[in-house]
Amino acid sequence: MKPRLTMWLAVVAGVALVLAVAWAAILWTRPEPIRIAFANSLSGPSAPAGTESLIAMQLAIDEVNAKGGINGRPIELVLFDDASNPAVARANAQAIADSPCVAVLGHYLSSASLAAAPAYKDARIPALTGSAAADELTSTNDYYFRALSPVSAQARSIAEHLRAVMKEPKVRLVHTRDSYGKSFARGFGAAYPTEQLRVFGLDVAPGRIESMDEALDTAAQEPGPGVVVVGAAADYIADIVKALRRRGIKGTIITTQGAGRESYLKNFVDEPEEKTRPGFFSENLYAASSLIFDSAGVAAQVFAADYKAKAGTSPSWVGGGSYDAARLMIDALKRAAAHHRFMGQGIQKRSDSKAADRDRVRVALAAIDSPKSAVVGLTGRLYFNANRDIPRPIRMGFFRYGRFVTAPQQLVRIDQPDGIDLAAEQEKGHVIAFEDRRYWIQRVVYTGIDIIRVGRIDVKQNSFNVDFYLWMRFAGDDEAQTHVEFPALLDRGAFDPARPIQAGQEDGLSYRLYRINGDFKARFDLHDYPFDTQELRLHFRNTEQRRELITYVIDRFGLRLADDGSSRAEDGAYSGLQLWRFLGLNYFVESLSSGSTLGKASLFGAEAMTEFAGFDATIMLRRSSSIYMLKNLLPMFLLVLVVFATLFFPETMFRERVTIPVTSILASAVLLVAVNNQIGDVGYTVVVEEMFYIFFVLCLMTILAGYKHEKLREAGRKRVAVVLDHVAQVIYAGTVLAVIVVLYRRYAM
Repeated sequence: MKPRLTMWLAVVAGVALVLAVAWAAILWTRPEPIRIAFANSLSGPSAPAGTESLIAMQLAIDEVNAKGGINGRPIELVLFDDASNPAVARANAQAIADSPCVAVLGHYLSSASLAAAPAYKDARIPALTGSAAADELTSTNDYYFRALSPVSAQARSIAEHLRAVMKEPKVRLVHTRDSYGKSFARGFGAAYPTEQLRVFGLDVAPGRIESMDEALDTAAQEPGPGVVVVGAAADYIADIVKALRRRGIKGTIITTQGAGRESYLKNFVDEPEEKTRPGFFSENLYAASSLIFDSAGVAAQVFAADYKAKAGTSPSWVGGGSYDAARLMIDALKRAAAHHRFMGQGIQKRSDSKAADRDRVRVALAAIDSPKSAVVGLTGRLYFNANRDIPRPIRMGFFRYGRFVTAPQQLVRIDQPDGIDLAAEQEKGHVIAFEDRRYWIQRVVYTGIDIIRVGRIDVKQNSFNVDFYLWMRFAGDDEAQTHVEFPALLDRGAFDPARPIQAGQEDGLSYRLYRINGDFKARFDLHDYPFDTQELRLHFRNTEQRRELITYVIDRFGLRLADDGSSRAEDGAYSGLQLWRFLGLNYFVESLSSGSTLGKASLFGAEAMTEFAGFDATIMLRRSSSIYMLKNLLPMFLLVLVVFATLFFPETMFRERVTIPVTSILASAVLLVAVNNQIGDVGYTVVVEEMFYIFFVLCLMTILAGYKHEKLREAGRKRVAVVLDHVAQVIYAGTVLAVIVVLYRRYAM
């Protein structure tokens, strides 16, 4: 026994040594990561926003790392917590300058960004923020970039929205006298008539507002209703709004995008007025935002779903801006690394190349300066202007029932007027101009689809039957918003946009309700059949007016959606589907793009795409595989047991050991034909077919084992024949067990 034990110990030691050497080789050859500093608020009052930024940026970085990183090097975030404190941000900036990081992502607040900016400039390290909006940040620093519009541009957009959409003649502007507030006041004042504007300034100190009482008392005593616009950074907005409401201002208050997210309402929940009357502070509260998810496109919806899966909560514009900033930085790193591949001048990651590496990243960021070099973001193509800002569109939203939703009308800037008859569109009221800036006036249509009943799912015919309500709420009386079509609706007479079952006014908006019952064409993915999950897609689009004029958004109030955007629909609508289990109902804002010139000579040289608005409701269903297999595959399971039993037959039943597997193959082939008839012609192999093929192989193995057993017995090698039977039994049982385990881990878990 000792020699054998010694031999096994030697084998184990040898294997351990080989594994250790291999692991050491992997560690030795693992490329050094490219490090980026993440400078943000991970503690203090702005910690939720900082955490959201971190999660969003990590999502973008995980995507590129999963694909091999940058030339095989992973990207790594190095965290620096500024705690929303300019002094801490300044100290962190020096630490970042001394670190091996080649770039900075951050900060959240403009005050922290401005405090850190001089150190970044001295160290020649590029910084990119997705949220800090003070104009001075980029206008005075060649090394700072911004993935959104500066606050002066946002203020100008708010002023133009007030003039064109809300048509408010009188505005009271309350702003802080810091860099952010002054930039806002400058931008707003440049776009709003001076005679209709009253301005009130508030002095600020770190963490608090000084001399607020006198200025706000004066603002509250101004005669007439008017609108109050608050020009302040996110950390001051809540205090100003509270003070204004407590002074009796119940009308419209418009804030900067610092408050443009649902989580901002947490600033009011503990106030006595809010407890007595919910909505005391948020009623008639509007905010500008670069991204509102109820009107966002598919890319933003996918990001929101990924963020929700990782964080457990829904993102806001903060996460969206941070994700776009990370995408821009990743693209710049790829461009800088491309020089290393072709010219030997990319990111070297050596101690003596840190300054050169940082400068190459800055040059690569600055090169993203036109639509041709743009990076695809959540709201479109992203590229920097001459001031290293991104002229992102600003949307106006408002709070209601604890939600932040898109306002009924928006201004959409016309950046590429080629092929557009601006004079004609302006005469129709579709376009409005301010100096050299022209905008589409976009109608927002709050849309809902409520499933009454899914009557039938026909996998073979690639169709399903559904009965549902469709409603639309929109500003104005124009019926163009309702002129939609369902491309997959087989019965064209089932929907007539000119014949709603209800029409009228609801909450100041036009209201149209339709009931639609018909068969829809579907594209089923049957690779996992019968363990498959299917999406029944209800999609409509409006091809009469471009998306800049009409957009459909998710009616979160009317649908009573959960925080993640999924419907709280009851299972009653799906009770007739015995073989299916309802998983959820999700909504998406869609668009149809067309690059066609339609033969118009004016469009031959234009690069602009024409987009038409659309809307999706997707029903998620999972097949009840246990019921399916009990109804359709029980005979095959019995055949599996019968064939397995033949491996235990005595020598006198040699003929049965061969004929039973052959008969089982023929019987299961008939079952397979029946299964294929249920799913129709598909150009790929589905899971249930793979199960049959494995059974066919087991039957052949059983036949061969029986034949070989008989030959060995006739040759007098009975002991070997018995061993062969045992081996066949183990292989058969092991294969069946392995199939069960794989299917369970893949689908049941």
